[in-house]
Amino acid sequence: MSSFDDVQEFVSQANRVSDMNGLRSLLEDTVKSLGFDYFALLHHVDLSRRAADYVRLIQYPQAWKEKSVSQDYYSDDPILAVAQKSVTPFLWTDVPRMMQLTRRQEEILNNAQLSGMGNGVTVPINIPGEFAGSCSFCMRSGRDIPLSALPTAQYLGCFAFQAARRVVEMEVTAKPAIEEAQQRLSPRQLDCVILAGRGKSDRDVGQLLGISGQTVHQHIEEAKRRFNVATRQQLIVRALFDSQITFADLIN
Repeated sequence: MSSFDDVQEFVSQANRVSDMNGLRSLLEDTVKSLGFDYFALLHHVDLSRRAADYVRLIQYPQAWKEKSVSQDYYSDDPILAVAQKSVTPFLWTDVPRMMQLTRRQEEILNNAQLSGMGNGVTVPINIPGEFAGSCSFCMRSGRDIPLSALPTAQYLGCFAFQAARRVVEMEVTAKPAIEEAQQRLSPRQLDCVILAGRGKSDRDVGQLLGISGQTVHQHIEEAKRRFNVATRQQLIVRALFDSQITFADLIN
């Protein structure tokens, strides 16, 4: 099978992927078949931020990922700097002639090698209205980059990033529905919240419902966790706001 056949198979399967773990697994297999060891798909945002509605799929040596975040290398990474100004793929070994490296940027490239990163190729992904992005493929230290696979890597990078964007969009769209489902209170939890809202103690609620006061307390605490609130008063307000209970429920 040719390299382009690998890309076509990747595109076909990527169109059916529904989550980032599935895309990661698929990309790992495809990248390996092309002769590369590692990859990274990412929008160029601060890596210390928690991923939300942007692409971040990184399969680099753990030592390098940890050092990159702890040393805040992202803001000075020369690979990302070149990617934001380039419209064509480039080899990492060409970066020193593509820009004037600072001492810190030289340090970043040296530490990447010490962390097990060899030569690589980066495909810039610059879409109007979005963060700048890129898809990179690289080798372990000591391994030569498969130059014959570079044209295929360009196609793979573009298709892989588009697949990641689609998955992120799906996850962002589904998140409110998931959160709503997580926040729905069970019938017994609603009973406890309503009676607590009427000023009843856990013991009183337990006697009315035929359960122990400790069980009432557990139902209330679980309801608070679902709404991510700290007090019973906040819980009652959130339940009212979300229309899970009404003011009429709180009137004796």
